[in-house]
Amino acid sequence: MSELTHDEGSPDLHPVSTVHAFPEGYFLENLAVRSNGDILVTVFSHNELYNISPTKGPDSPTTLVHTFAGAVSGIVEVGTDTFYVSSGTLGSPGSFSIWKVSMTDWDAETTSAAGVVSKLIDIPDAPFLNGSTLLSHGAAAFLCVDSILGVIYRVDVDAKPPKSSVWFKDDQLVKKTENPMMPGANGLQLFNGHVYVSNTETRKLFRIAVDDSDGAGDALSAKGPLELVLADCLIDDFTFAVDGTAFLTAHIYNTVVRVAPSGGIRNVVAGGPEDAIVAGSTACAFGRRPSDRDALYVTTNGGMSAPVGGKLGPGRLLKVDVGVVGA
Repeated sequence: MSELTHDEGSPDLHPVSTVHAFPEGYFLENLAVRSNGDILVTVFSHNELYNISPTKGPDSPTTLVHTFAGAVSGIVEVGTDTFYVSSGTLGSPGSFSIWKVSMTDWDAETTSAAGVVSKLIDIPDAPFLNGSTLLSHGAAAFLCVDSILGVIYRVDVDAKPPKSSVWFKDDQLVKKTENPMMPGANGLQLFNGHVYVSNTETRKLFRIAVDDSDGAGDALSAKGPLELVLADCLIDDFTFAVDGTAFLTAHIYNTVVRVAPSGGIRNVVAGGPEDAIVAGSTACAFGRRPSDRDALYVTTNGGMSAPVGGKLGPGRLLKVDVGVVGA
């Protein structure tokens, strides 16, 4: 593979604050914001899922929800306060499964409730399930992507029994090198009639049109083909504002990048090459409380993939005041 470039534009920095700092060595991988405003965070390095209430800055209440047998990566909400988490052993086909996490009756005070976490389904062919996105509330379906195979799976959670199927695959999403720190297909988001997917290794963002020709939201097949949206920018995960502005986490570059809806203008809104706070930015999501709908929550790994100044920092959950409302 030829040498790749990374174009994140010029700085337009916004206020950044720490919601919670974990110890050094904690690789925060992904997050999902609950309807009550709390945030679920997956910790890839420790196989853990945490609930964080972003109310008191660095002292925000943080509670362990569950420890899985394998690493945890993607997380998606399908139905109010019901989440689905991908977990398994990186590079080991047959180890990855989807787990249901029902937070409806979960109590942060007692940290327990009957049936909070249960296995939904195994995805036996997948060696590295990563990003996830809702496909349809009505059909109770979501998508998850494998970062090695470049396959996007559809999971129907209410099917009897629950089932998975290949929703889309393309050679441009397949991991091509042996570098373990560079996934192929990675982040996944449904927005405005398209499913967007990042390829971290090739530094590209693609999208796939979704077919809802029956109008009922049940078919939702991929119309294809894969369409290139953005190039020359390393993207781990990403999300969208209501106006189509994209926010990208650039991981080893320790930044959060804003891309205008036209795709032409890029700016760094948080972090920088030597920024130890945003070091190892991995994923982002907008708040859901009235007070934080224009704030972006960002997970980091403290620079585990590329330590700032040679020093590893804590994995953090950050808040970036970006001034636009999430989709």
